[in-house]
Amino acid sequence: MDASIVIVGDEILSGHVREANAHFIAIRLAVHGHTLRRIAIVPDEPREIAASVARETADPAVDIVFVCGGLGPTHDDRTMEGVASALDVPLEPCAPIAARIAEIAGHVRAEAFDGDPLGLEGLRKMALAPAGSQALECASGVIPAVTVTSRSTRLFILPGPPREMQAVFTECVEPQYLEGKGTIPVREEIEHEFPESALAVVLADVEASIAVKIGSYPGTERVLIRVAGDAESVASAAKRIRHAIDTLAASADGQRLLALMRSRREDRARKRG
Repeated sequence: MDASIVIVGDEILSGHVREANAHFIAIRLAVHGHTLRRIAIVPDEPREIAASVARETADPAVDIVFVCGGLGPTHDDRTMEGVASALDVPLEPCAPIAARIAEIAGHVRAEAFDGDPLGLEGLRKMALAPAGSQALECASGVIPAVTVTSRSTRLFILPGPPREMQAVFTECVEPQYLEGKGTIPVREEIEHEFPESALAVVLADVEASIAVKIGSYPGTERVLIRVAGDAESVASAAKRIRHAIDTLAASADGQRLLALMRSRREDRARKRG
């Protein structure tokens, strides 16, 4: 299945909080053999949220949309409103979440506070979800996470705090919706000492002629090439890439280029020291 992620939060866009949820979800999707197509980050603004969710649900290539953040009790938590608008459905109480919040409210009332120090109205707001939503219930307390379908797309509306999001994801999303439903590609990694540009044409030619996905990632001293696809295609692509590296390394130009690269690394090391 193919997925996309919509991250909601002014705190992400302003740099006050480092985004972690998309990274976690991307890893878990890859583990189960699913493809992440896009990540969008939008502010706590219902129109922006609605527009982003509508784009994803309208894409026939997207099977799953994860929406993270903006599910709390305060005025700026408006993700449910934005998603409901995108799906053109009303907000309504999600019964399991509403029941757990009502239980909390009962305990608070039993304490006979003079006022409402907990802010129960804000908690009740957390029970609202787009019509047709199902609660994603886990053992981590009252977390207003739900799933809802829109035509052929399934949405997961998940909390923003990473610990809560990961709890819901691992307890509710992975076991039922991801495990055993993807195709896990074979991956092979190749390293070389040449500049990344030295193999650029080779990698483009290999990817154009063999059904694999190739990534090239420069490090401090070596470049990592990652090849992914079915076993036969990966083996064929990796063989061609290794042959190209060996051919370059054995040539006079290749030897001179390696010597130049090593000399430059040594110079940088001396300057740092």
